Amino acid sequence: MTYTSETGETAYRALNQFADEVESDGPWRWKCVVRNGVRLPITASLEEGFLQLTCFPGRRHRSATALDNGLRCNNMLSGGVRVALDSSSRVFHLRTEIAVVEEKQLLDRLHWTLGGFHEGYHLLKSGGSPGIIVAPTAAHGTNLSELLRETSWPCTERGPDDFSVELDACSAPPASIRMIASGVVLSVEMARVSMSADASRQAMAVFLLTASSALRLVRAFAEQADVQKTFGFKVFLPPEPLTEEIEHGLAALSIAYQMCAHEASVLLDEAAARCYLAARNTPTQAITNQRRRTHYGKA
Repeated sequence: MTYTSETGETAYRALNQFADEVESDGPWRWKCVVRNGVRLPITASLEEGFLQLTCFPGRRHRSATALDNGLRCNNMLSGGVRVALDSSSRVFHLRTEIAVVEEKQLLDRLHWTLGGFHEGYHLLKSGGSPGIIVAPTAAHGTNLSELLRETSWPCTERGPDDFSVELDACSAPPASIRMIASGVVLSVEMARVSMSADASRQAMAVFLLTASSALRLVRAFAEQADVQKTFGFKVFLPPEPLTEEIEHGLAALSIAYQMCAHEASVLLDEAAARCYLAARNTPTQAITNQRRRTHYGKA
């Protein structure tokens, strides 16, 4: 097969080195298989200089617990891989995007994603806890301050390997840039929801996990502290990211905030959240609990 685009040729060559059974599935689209103890079917597509990889383990979300597990998984999955939610069929899937800079970089990033796909696959197939995920190896020798100075985003140092940056999005809070054991994490907060607001918490999870399937690079996350739960988006980068990858990550957070901030604020209202869940054909936790009590004769 001949490609007129140099980027397409680079992506195709790297896929052939990374995966088995690579075959065309349309213009700039491929089907392939990756192996790491388990044979995983992956779809790959090239768009605007990004190679997108997607895997569907076939696990539907059926409860608030499943949504929480998906969000917790997004705090841990390695290799830039994230759990996202299909908007029409309510099916969890795994996906990532890689900026195609040059062939060696792309091949390195493809191998970086492998562990994340297998971690996520086992989690979604088993419906288990994210605790099964293997801790990532430590990153060494990366000077985050030097990396950030090479970008066009003015950053403020808050502490060792901890920076903030103003996003290109109206009313967005400063984004956080941190070095962790497995790489560099960029994040922005979207909303804080009371733990007593069950419908809002569930609706926020559905909304942000669904947005993660349409937006590039970003993954939905949630973190609980005291009586509130913080929701937002993160971008995970490798331990030594290229300047272009940091630029893309911050741009992706800016776009994600622009696209989702208003809707997220609406879902803070419990009545609006219940309407959203009904429109998405997702029962609230209260309804699920009532059905469970009725099923076991405790109503």
